[in-house]
Amino acid sequence: METQSTVYTAEPRTPMLTHHPEPASGRESPEPDTAVEAEKGFIDKQPASRKRRLWRWIGFGCGALAVVALILGLALHFALLRRSNAPPVTTYHTPGSVVNTWIGGPVVATNFADPAFIEVNGTYYAFATNRYVNPHPDQVNIQIAVSTDFSTWNLTGVDALPHVGNWSTGSYVWAPDVIQLDDGSFVMYYSARHSIKLKHHCVGVATSKNIMGPYTPEAQPLVCPLSAGGAIDPDGFQDADGTRYLIYKIDGNSLNNITGTENPTPLMLQQVSTDDGFTLIGGPTQLLDRTKADGPLIEAPSLMRSTSGASPVYVLFFSSNVFTTFHYDVSYATSTTGVKGPYTRSDQPLLQTGDDTGRLFGPGGLDVGVGGQKVVFHSGYNGGSIVRQLWTGEIAVDNTTVYI
Repeated sequence: METQSTVYTAEPRTPMLTHHPEPASGRESPEPDTAVEAEKGFIDKQPASRKRRLWRWIGFGCGALAVVALILGLALHFALLRRSNAPPVTTYHTPGSVVNTWIGGPVVATNFADPAFIEVNGTYYAFATNRYVNPHPDQVNIQIAVSTDFSTWNLTGVDALPHVGNWSTGSYVWAPDVIQLDDGSFVMYYSARHSIKLKHHCVGVATSKNIMGPYTPEAQPLVCPLSAGGAIDPDGFQDADGTRYLIYKIDGNSLNNITGTENPTPLMLQQVSTDDGFTLIGGPTQLLDRTKADGPLIEAPSLMRSTSGASPVYVLFFSSNVFTTFHYDVSYATSTTGVKGPYTRSDQPLLQTGDDTGRLFGPGGLDVGVGGQKVVFHSGYNGGSIVRQLWTGEIAVDNTTVYI
């Protein structure tokens, strides 16, 4: 995958003109090809057995030339195919800037679901849900992929969170996010299965001096509304005034099989301490909840602040429907009245199945970077949801509209 903002333009093809010399008169023909005639005469003069051998060698030579031509043709075909896989670039003119938007992937071909990323000293670090759906002897709780150019990513094999908090079973560790505090240290938010209420998850927190970890978990969960279904999909956000927040989903759909009805799955905003990144300040504020069009849930929130318009606009990205279906998507809502909303939904999803000339299946879990332009998300492999691969892109925001 290429992520450079490069547009390939086909050069206009120049017609090839073939010149046939005019005969001296209408009844006369062009001069014969003497070389061909000489070769034909030479062959005709040979004995029959030698003629057969000569024609055999000529046939062999023609066949060899055909094979070489075929190989060269295939090589050219695949070279052009690789070239055509460069992500299409669209240019948007936003106030004060010109922004190229694109998506490309997969940049990690194995299971790398619910991704989040952070840039530290010019290097990008992406974190993701545990690799295997079910408990596995080679399980990694939190995966890490690294890139120096946001184009080529290397899956490290390092487990950023070898141990989770004692409140969890230590399994089904999902949807991490990492922030950097002013002192240079790092905080990881994650969700994991509760040790007693096994059908539910809670949000935990862990800290590290090193971006790669290992992260040390706090003993108690950070957010754990078990009566409402638990909580998942934490995401950190720092506003322009320095205030820090945690956004998460109340996992009400985990109660659906218990209650027999579809439960709320609101996205919540919780202020946290700027000193440690996880001490809760006050209570949470609901930003958005599902509608009938969303199916049983909305989830995977990520928040940014845009100054592309006359006044600041807050953009809340989220996914709706169920990740195992082709209905799963990336949508967004915007607020022009502050980080706490109210938020107005976009008319259309930002990403959905079939986008990128049919390559995307159930795209979701989009995370937007601190700069408000680079994004990561996952998409199902080969029309399925068992393997959700890492994709990247860049967006443009013009007032309350997001382009990709």
